[in-house]
Amino acid sequence: MLERTCHFIQRFPKTCLTLSLVLLFLTAPGLMYFQSQNDVRIWFNKNDQKIEVLNSFERRFGNDESLVIALHHPDGLFTPKRMQALAEITEEAWRLPQVIRVDSLKNYSLVESLEDEIIIEPFLDNRQDWNQEELNQKKEKALNHGTLPGYLISSDAKTALIFARLAPTLEGSPNYELIIDRARELTQKYKEKDGLKVYLSGEAAMNNTFREVSNKDMKKILPALFIILVLSLIFIFRSIAATLLPLFITAATILTTLGGAFYFGLKFNSILGILPAILIAVSVADSVHILVSYFQFKAKGHHYKMAAQLSLKKNIIPVFLTSVSTMMGFMSLTLTELIPIQRLGLLAGVGCLVAFIYSLLFLGSFLYLVDLPTPQSFKNLFAQEENHNSYSQKLTAFIVARKTGILIFFSLISVLAVFLSSSNTINSNPLSYFSKEVPLKEANDFILDNFGGNAGPELMIRSGEVDGIKDPEFLKKVEKFKNWLGTFKFVDKTIDIVDIVKDMNKSLHAGNPEYYRIPDSQKKVAELLFLYTLSLPQGMDLNNRMSLDFRDIRMSILWQVKTSAKWGEMVQRIEQKAEGFGLDVVVTGKTNLFQSMMSYVVATFFKSIITASVLVCLLMIILFKSVKIGLISLIPNFIPLFLGGAYMKLLGLHLNIGTTLVASVCLGIAVDDTIHFLSNYYRLTTEEGKSKEQAIENIFAYTGNALLITTVILVSCFGLFMLGDFTPNVNFGLLSALVLISALIVDFTFLPALLLTGKTKRKSA
Repeated sequence: MLERTCHFIQRFPKTCLTLSLVLLFLTAPGLMYFQSQNDVRIWFNKNDQKIEVLNSFERRFGNDESLVIALHHPDGLFTPKRMQALAEITEEAWRLPQVIRVDSLKNYSLVESLEDEIIIEPFLDNRQDWNQEELNQKKEKALNHGTLPGYLISSDAKTALIFARLAPTLEGSPNYELIIDRARELTQKYKEKDGLKVYLSGEAAMNNTFREVSNKDMKKILPALFIILVLSLIFIFRSIAATLLPLFITAATILTTLGGAFYFGLKFNSILGILPAILIAVSVADSVHILVSYFQFKAKGHHYKMAAQLSLKKNIIPVFLTSVSTMMGFMSLTLTELIPIQRLGLLAGVGCLVAFIYSLLFLGSFLYLVDLPTPQSFKNLFAQEENHNSYSQKLTAFIVARKTGILIFFSLISVLAVFLSSSNTINSNPLSYFSKEVPLKEANDFILDNFGGNAGPELMIRSGEVDGIKDPEFLKKVEKFKNWLGTFKFVDKTIDIVDIVKDMNKSLHAGNPEYYRIPDSQKKVAELLFLYTLSLPQGMDLNNRMSLDFRDIRMSILWQVKTSAKWGEMVQRIEQKAEGFGLDVVVTGKTNLFQSMMSYVVATFFKSIITASVLVCLLMIILFKSVKIGLISLIPNFIPLFLGGAYMKLLGLHLNIGTTLVASVCLGIAVDDTIHFLSNYYRLTTEEGKSKEQAIENIFAYTGNALLITTVILVSCFGLFMLGDFTPNVNFGLLSALVLISALIVDFTFLPALLLTGKTKRKSA
């Protein structure tokens, strides 16, 4: 089939060129349908149990996502001007898009008793002429309140938080970009006013920052990547035409893959930000191998049409094998439960096929139609080969003389790398995903240092029956559970109706502290809740804290836990402890959903690596009709992965979504070098009857250059991700560059040393 394809390109080069251009013109316009999505729901299948639990929670209590506006003044907030700013921002926050409730110190419903009356009113009334004495009294009340400190006001009264609650969205996601843009307009006029500092945080800011930072990184990295690519190709080929051809293949591959994806309604997300670099890697590798062979044959004196024919004949099987094996590596990512990873694997796999098609149809036919001048560097290289003074002969002699030592060295290194890799842990901290220059990073660090935690899991506590939450025994269990949570230093606050019931009971008894407790009768609890809700202004009821049938209550935990490992450990302890208290507790929430993604990381890692390895091994066994070659193909590809795990341990990195992708991406790309090496070794030893030493020397001379060139380009391209502000991209770029360098070293030393062991076995053509 591949030979017939080569003959077809040779006979009808203009037709093939036209077909490739038609494919490009049909798919590229799909870019006009570009849409992005960055909320946490996109990571999970709609039928995932975690999504079903979250939907159940939101139907009862609404969306747990908020835009958090932090106000800070080093001298304290309780002055007329600063309280006025707090009040104005609170009122204006109600008018932000998709905001259905605003909670702040200004409108917090304060319960007080006056003689025989219970007074429930906003913490700050609508006047703007507060005097300092009144505000001092308000400050004292706020700091001595059971709920406000650590929730809406810091313990030093220098920082206040305003929570703009978002409307629930069971399908799709809020327009985070619009919300944040309007919030920035709102807060801009208050920044630095009277020394006031304003910060934006919360889930809305987090999701929007994922989009902004990802887009910013791509705008910074992709131009630099193309500049590096152009300079590398110019340096290698010293020819404008030879430089433009791989660039065209690369651009066409990206346009067709992404354009086709957007045609079918796929939406862009932060994970897909690495897709262009992957497609560049795949397409450059294919086109450079064909071009290098073309110029090598021309340097030997062949006519350009014969050079094109020989180049395709030499590379069609290796390029096909690398495309298929790389596609297998990426397609194995579709086995994961995480939807963005599935789509990355799917699009990267399709991109491998697209790059192969353009490399054959466009580049192959172009070489038959146009006589490209041979760069002087290739002529010089051919002269060195003729004079037996090339690096290929020296490197082969070095490996032949020290093959045993090389095998022992890499065996020891592999054992050490496996040991270090096995001690890596699964962990992720979303707040560490951004560099210090990102406003959200600054805001989160500031709130954490000056206020404490402003986010955490949401608990749905189920009584099991209608009106069950009014049962005093149920509320007392919740209170004990709440007190247990308060024993942890990293838990800053728990928000629920327990404090409200106790506060109302105390106020009903003339503010007597002895009555700051849950009443003993269900009727009393019902009366207190009714009395409280009756006095609340519109939009400030307790529907976000208890279900309409009074069956379930919501408890929000504000804590300082940020790493997924600690988060998962605490969620497990919460669920176990709740059972001990006799409570039916479900842990949910958007932030909890994000942290729970780490539970899929190990499955993603092992599924993709094992599947890709088995498929590549079977492919090699079938095509080369040799179990030995199939197994050998795995060894030099696993060593760089083990080394990658060792690099992670030494660099203090953890297994997470970003670092896990390195293994699958690098396996898919690094296997290309091994396949080019083994396929040429098989051809030279079986079809041309060369000895092992001659075959390896020939590979270094005529394939090694292409392998070296593509690796240098790939390392440069992936290394550019270290310039980004999105930490997973930075780690991905660093680890990918290290693993790909390691893969080339292994293929240039360990693989030939391995092939040189054992007896020579030749087969006839």
